[in-house]
Amino acid sequence: MARLLSRSPRCHGFLPIYALNRTYYEDANTYNPDRYLGHPEVAPVYALSSNYENRDRYAYGAGRRICVGMHLAERTLWRTVASLLWGFTIEPCIDEEGKRIELHISGEAYEDGFSGAPKPFVIRLVPRSESHAEVMRRAAADVKDFLKQWD
Repeated sequence: MARLLSRSPRCHGFLPIYALNRTYYEDANTYNPDRYLGHPEVAPVYALSSNYENRDRYAYGAGRRICVGMHLAERTLWRTVASLLWGFTIEPCIDEEGKRIELHISGEAYEDGFSGAPKPFVIRLVPRSESHAEVMRRAAADVKDFLKQWD
């Protein structure tokens, strides 16, 4: 395994992330955040460890081609998800007849291919309160104004 991750002539700079992310955990397709309880640190701590078996995931790559922005990516993702969970309840959408549109959480909910991705789905983000909604609107306006400098 260590040879595959470093100097294998067969690898040609490509890391089989899909396979590696399914190497260490039983039933890897089941959503189970408890499997990461043994990894309380941020991704760069494990990604830069000399012990490749101590990696908790390979989403940021490995070796020379590891993502240089993983610090920013992980912190931005955490802040975004925390903000969404703070400001909204996430509920199923309702169709024209008033019935809930259930999400499929099985393997059928993902696109097959070079890099797996969820198939399109719909949800409702319902503000937890009007004050939550106002905070989120202000934050969205601030970001929009900030990003205008790059239009």
